[in-house]
Amino acid sequence: MSDKIAYVLDFDGTVTTEDLSTEMARYFGGARFWDIENLYRQRKIGMRGWLDGMSSLLPADMDLLLDFAFERAALRPGFIEFVRQAREMGHPVYIASDGFGFYIRPILDKYGCLDLTDTVYKNETLPREGGTLQVKTPHRHLTCPVCGNCKANHVLRLKNDGWKVIFSGDGSNDRFGASWSDRIFARDRLAQFCAEHGLPFTCWADFFDLLRADQGEFASVVKPSPFCRPEAEGYLK
Repeated sequence: MSDKIAYVLDFDGTVTTEDLSTEMARYFGGARFWDIENLYRQRKIGMRGWLDGMSSLLPADMDLLLDFAFERAALRPGFIEFVRQAREMGHPVYIASDGFGFYIRPILDKYGCLDLTDTVYKNETLPREGGTLQVKTPHRHLTCPVCGNCKANHVLRLKNDGWKVIFSGDGSNDRFGASWSDRIFARDRLAQFCAEHGLPFTCWADFFDLLRADQGEFASVVKPSPFCRPEAEGYLK
């Protein structure tokens, strides 16, 4: 087995204990938050639609929003130890987030682990004229309209370069990247999706679980993915 192992991690609710994008939208959006959230949960809109809708509910004050994120941000236990060990072993760690994104690097820097991650793939939330925000999605799929950040593309790019990819996440949107990986660490809604669709996965509570895991145990994830085809039309379900 190749020892070229790479990690792709979701950020909100995975690296952090809370989903900061959701909490931000819930706090500033009030009742309107649920109008958009319910459309997303019913799969009437994808994550890109969620970002467009929720960003319209936020104040266009990046300092205020960053303060909000800092006040609520807590790293999941074991994350710092995990990224340090991964760096020592030569296993790159990639962050792939489909949230608002602007707070990720500042939070990692605050905890002294930004330099231990190899790349942060994220959306860009910026103020624009008129006192509103816009969310740019530089890592979207070229034709698929669902995700702002195509996590499946990041996984497949690494696999095509010869890496065994371990994916860790918690949300329903993580199913796209997870289903193309070589091993899945899943919790919460991602674990439910994996169980429902027969994808082998390992339950986890914190990053100490990843540290204790046998890196030689690679479950054969069902191929092709039941959720998306990044090399073709993109979203399936």
